Amino acid sequence: MKGTHKNDRFAMLSEEQIKKLISANDSLRVQLDDANAMLAAREQEIEFLNTELADATALRSKLDGQQDEIESIQNRLGEKQQAVKGAEERELELHQELTEMAILNKQYNELLQDYAYLQSRFNDIQSQSAALHERNVQLQQISSRIGELESTLENTKLERDDLKNRVTTLESQKHLREFNL
Repeated sequence: MKGTHKNDRFAMLSEEQIKKLISANDSLRVQLDDANAMLAAREQEIEFLNTELADATALRSKLDGQQDEIESIQNRLGEKQQAVKGAEERELELHQELTEMAILNKQYNELLQDYAYLQSRFNDIQSQSAALHERNVQLQQISSRIGELESTLENTKLERDDLKNRVTTLESQKHLREFNL
């Protein structure tokens, strides 16, 4: 009996009305599919940016380690500088003893080499630190972009929910019209 009543309602709708309903329904489905596709794209972009953020965190951790290494190098550099100064003083004191002077000269040259190596290493680490700082700035920009994308995603979800509600409302209205017909 319901099937007959439903067919009676469709019989009361003109072919043009049925086409309009089908067209409106198809249009809403396309809009819903577009919204879902946009949501999926945003979710992929957020996943990519979360990966970038994880990489940035690893780089930040590496930077912290390198800063500790810089401090250690600076301490060693200070010790070496003190050792160089001590070697120079000892060289003056032991100037008359040629054998000991040769040993001190050798130590002095080694300290200068160590100093040059440490200075070079220190400069390299400072360059890396500057590069990591630049990367950190980029990461902050990425983090800001993630916030924007999350906001856009939330808006897209709200729009999708609104479209779903509209489809539900239209389907309810369609059923009410069929019932009233």
